Amino acid sequence: MTDRVAVTDIVPKARYRAFLRRADGPGLLFLAGHLATLAVTGTLVYLAHGTWWLLPAMALHGVVLVHLFAPLHECTHYTAFESRWLNDTVAWLAGLAIILQPTFFRLEHRAHHAHTQHEHDDPELIALPNGVAGYLWYLSTIPYWQGLIHNMIDHAQGRFNTTEQRFLDARQQREVMVGTRWMWAFYTAVALISLVAGSWAALTFWLIPRLLGEPYMRVVRMAEHVGLPLVPNFLQNTRTTKVLWPLRVLNWNMAYHTAHHFAPAVPFHRLPAFHREIEPHVASIGDGYIEVHGDIVRQVRERAV
Repeated sequence: MTDRVAVTDIVPKARYRAFLRRADGPGLLFLAGHLATLAVTGTLVYLAHGTWWLLPAMALHGVVLVHLFAPLHECTHYTAFESRWLNDTVAWLAGLAIILQPTFFRLEHRAHHAHTQHEHDDPELIALPNGVAGYLWYLSTIPYWQGLIHNMIDHAQGRFNTTEQRFLDARQQREVMVGTRWMWAFYTAVALISLVAGSWAALTFWLIPRLLGEPYMRVVRMAEHVGLPLVPNFLQNTRTTKVLWPLRVLNWNMAYHTAHHFAPAVPFHRLPAFHREIEPHVASIGDGYIEVHGDIVRQVRERAV
């Protein structure tokens, strides 16, 4: 069946309501663990100064850093915490760290959930690449950064393309514009302070690791939907990927991506249990990112023939 399936067609209503309960505790625990891991990897970067280990240390730190996308994502769903102010605060702090405007992402992501895998209406659709070169080009992150910087410049000036105007009304466009300007002000302040202090800390512990870590996040994001049917059924158009528990914790259980799309209101800390409820109905479960991307590359090659 390619049509959408209601959650309560699979999970009894009373049980589903139990999955929807939110709490501050699990989010605070995951956030503390994430920040502690950043402290550890940041320490490794500090200790690696002046050695050949600096680049791999910054890359490892970058992988942990880019996974701040996970709390940002959860907070924009307002499922990371029960308290709304915590969701908003953490979303903004994570957004500043990974250079992603939270208000715009929340509204764009809402449209993504409403139109997942729709060729024209899904603003986050990652199309199956045309050839292996196109696949590698995407993983290079060059297209990602080109689009992000272009958006940051345009949105600060109140310019929105036709696709964005479909999910942003005039009030929301102004909200995004103001938020983007505040982000530019913050980054300008960081740059000026670094210049005055003669410090390379922002580059060493933040910007360069941020760049080095993004290819891994592109691997993760491609695994969520790429190569799956362009149909409205979340059980078919979204992929769950089995990953080692450290990675699962680092991405705040978003590897259970089918469960998340099937029921976006279920908090991240309840997704493992919710996944077990719907697992027999999930069409695509990958055994790690290597297997998933192997399948994506196979589809890319078959398409190119």
